[in-house]
Amino acid sequence: MSPSLHTHFNPELVMTNRIWLRLSRRMIFHFAAGAILFGGSAAHAAAFSGRAAIWGYMREDSVQHTQFVPMLSITAYQIGHPALSLETTLRGYADVHNGESTDESIRIHRVLLRYKPELSPWEVRCGQQWINEGVGRGNVAGLWGRYAFNKETNLTAYAGWRLPTSVSLDESVPNEGFSAGFNARAKISRSQLGLSYFYVFKNSDVLFHGAGLDAMTKPTPDLSLRGRLHMNFEQSVVETAELAAQWQARSNLFISAVARNHVPRIFEDSFFATFLEEASTSSARASARWNFYRNVYATATGTTVFSDEKVLYKASAGLGIPQLELGYTHWLSVSDGDMDGFYGQALYRLRETVDFKAGFDYSRGSNSEIRPNTESQSAWLGGTWSPVRAFSLGIRGEHLRDRLYSDDWRGLFSISSSFSTLKPEHGR
Repeated sequence: MSPSLHTHFNPELVMTNRIWLRLSRRMIFHFAAGAILFGGSAAHAAAFSGRAAIWGYMREDSVQHTQFVPMLSITAYQIGHPALSLETTLRGYADVHNGESTDESIRIHRVLLRYKPELSPWEVRCGQQWINEGVGRGNVAGLWGRYAFNKETNLTAYAGWRLPTSVSLDESVPNEGFSAGFNARAKISRSQLGLSYFYVFKNSDVLFHGAGLDAMTKPTPDLSLRGRLHMNFEQSVVETAELAAQWQARSNLFISAVARNHVPRIFEDSFFATFLEEASTSSARASARWNFYRNVYATATGTTVFSDEKVLYKASAGLGIPQLELGYTHWLSVSDGDMDGFYGQALYRLRETVDFKAGFDYSRGSNSEIRPNTESQSAWLGGTWSPVRAFSLGIRGEHLRDRLYSDDWRGLFSISSSFSTLKPEHGR
């Protein structure tokens, strides 16, 4: 962190020893309890791997704010059977305002048994897991199974109780209903097609009933197309309609574009469900990168959001080399305000193990035609250090200035380390 950032951080911004000790003891206890429970099975495993990480966030403006997020993820292989593995992920969270803790929790993000014989077309998972199968998505506790008919065709089916995004060890798990669905995928010539179905009910009431169609194709080696159409039958709306393209027009010119209409998914009938049509958002985005001279390139991006009364947009253009990019941005807000800005970002690599990153963003204007113009700016400096593949340390300092705060200093850091006893032949 730069000296200027260091001198502006108030010592009270960082947790007091008493708070750090209390939070650390509580989190260590819960993490140790989870590791002990996991270790009962992992002790008989042929191998295990995992990752431990800590994220930190510190801010000083009108409120001295600190967040502390540790994470532990472990997978044990061959639990009593060559095809059985056990996976778990625990994440802690602590939030401190002005030296006082306001929120502490330990959450379970994943606990599941996986059965996957090496030469079998079957794969089965049992436990708490995140589902992302076409139109079906969410955190469930139940069964998930996939059968591969061949390399190009497979069928996935799942069913279980819906859960919050993560399960807290300090709170009871609410009843969010039961969900089930399937996703069939097949490759036909140069295209991949997916058909999915998702059903959610709670206390005999249907919360969601929908189907999805996903497709991806390459008409030519240089052009990729992706389409998505997700229907919400319960609310009689198109939940997501999307068409995206990536085109390598020339060896030095790359173009991408996406058009999308999205309606937020609402499981419960409520006041907000009445305004589903008004809450939908239609948008389009296109970008291009042209490498016109050796390592020198030009880039341009345009984004527009369609509304009933006007078209809102944001456009940017930049010029750069792999180590440095400078650019200009202009956008029109929903209240007829417009803003102009400049940005810059730089990257410097040292000895393949250290990356230094720096940047700035300056803008001037107003988000409404009736408000006076204001200025805002941000500057940041950071870096990452990865002396070995299994370890990484990151740090970043930011200085922000806008009409609300004359000075806002932020610091972020992360430490992550992976470990494994897997032999090279496992190929993991």
